[in-house]
Amino acid sequence: MNGILTTLASRFPLCIDPQQQAVTWLKVREKETLKTATFLDGDFMQPLKLSIQYGKSFLFENVDETLDPMVDPILEQNTYLDGSQRMINIDDKAMPWDDNFR
Repeated sequence: MNGILTTLASRFPLCIDPQQQAVTWLKVREKETLKTATFLDGDFMQPLKLSIQYGKSFLFENVDETLDPMVDPILEQNTYLDGSQRMINIDDKAMPWDDNFR
């Protein structure tokens, strides 16, 4: 059931995963395109931006009770069309949004 919700939901999932089963499953399922980071990483935004731009999968691991507000536009999928290109504003800069981003 959780796998169905994770793969078919219109919003990005938050998995509470004390036994790391979901993380293991996601890493196997998305092994070709998955990038991972934690909010404690110095520059977690750079690989996240690249994943968004090129339609790759991205996983934040070890998320605490609060999220960095920099990822709010991404989690809310605040995209807009600029001509035929879907865009998102991150760090006050417009960047392309690939619909394959997960």
